Amino acid sequence: MAELFQGAASEARLLADERFLRKIAYLYYEEGYSQEAIAARESYSRQMIGKALQKARERGIVRIAIIPDLRAGYLRNLTREVRLQLGLEDLVLAKGSSMNTLPPEEVLEDVVIEIASTAAEYLDQLLTDSDILAVSGGRIFMRNLVRYLKPSRVLSHLQVVATIGFVEARTKYGDANLIAHDLAEAYGANHVWFAAPAFLFDEGQVQQVHSLPIIKEGYEMMHRASIVLTSVFPPHTNEELVNQQIITPEQRELIEAHQPAADINHWVFDAEGRCINELLTPPPYFLSGLEIPQLKDKIARGQTKVILVAGGSPAYVPAIRAVLRAGMVNILVTDHVTAQLLLRDD
Repeated sequence: MAELFQGAASEARLLADERFLRKIAYLYYEEGYSQEAIAARESYSRQMIGKALQKARERGIVRIAIIPDLRAGYLRNLTREVRLQLGLEDLVLAKGSSMNTLPPEEVLEDVVIEIASTAAEYLDQLLTDSDILAVSGGRIFMRNLVRYLKPSRVLSHLQVVATIGFVEARTKYGDANLIAHDLAEAYGANHVWFAAPAFLFDEGQVQQVHSLPIIKEGYEMMHRASIVLTSVFPPHTNEELVNQQIITPEQRELIEAHQPAADINHWVFDAEGRCINELLTPPPYFLSGLEIPQLKDKIARGQTKVILVAGGSPAYVPAIRAVLRAGMVNILVTDHVTAQLLLRDD
């Protein structure tokens, strides 16, 4: 029994000895020895070394601090620089990857996931129960945003509507109405179908369609939206519309003559941000949904937050730049490589 008391007393004296604690801490934190190696070297038990390290931390001999991630600091600085230079209300950056060897038509799928999941988290933090959310479609970013959305609360009074009618006869994976429906379902919110064909024949038909009760509610709601969520398409989508016989080759040629750089809901913009639909008389086609060029005035009046989600491909850089020059976006969610490229005045 006396030996036990003597052992405990000896251990207590060592744990009170600052020189001993500093020595053990130095071997472990500076020299890189394991606790087992220190125990063998100093002829103490492994448990004794563990107690000495714990005591060193408690007495402030050792202070453990988490060193800020240099990449995180870089992203903060880049975020501030890009946001100020591009005149954005907010900029959210996801981790990107080099696109130096990537063909313009290809997309980095892992970066798309980073952007979409970052946008989903941002949207969840932004939404309130009193918002009206109007959303565009898209298989790449909008659908993935829904996929990675993790609602943190129920928003039973939130209203969600698409910004464009049905481009095709059947609802597809990236259809705006379906994405709006799924977002509303995720939050237990109210969804209104915008049950209009996207493309119409003339201005008179547009007015007639907007007056239909089944369509009027959705059309008025999208114009009262407090948040508009959209992506942007490189203008090669016009070729797809021709192949699907939604627009004619002649209509596409009218657009191509003005060198389109970006497409949102088939409102097409050149590299300077001018809306090609409005430059042509008559327009190449008529659309039933939200008049996208009006977003500039809504932003200027402080009525709407317009979130653009895109990046991860060389093709998106001129498209995003064109939309920003048009003044139709005040919040951008993209990757840090795309953000760097946006700073270049190419």
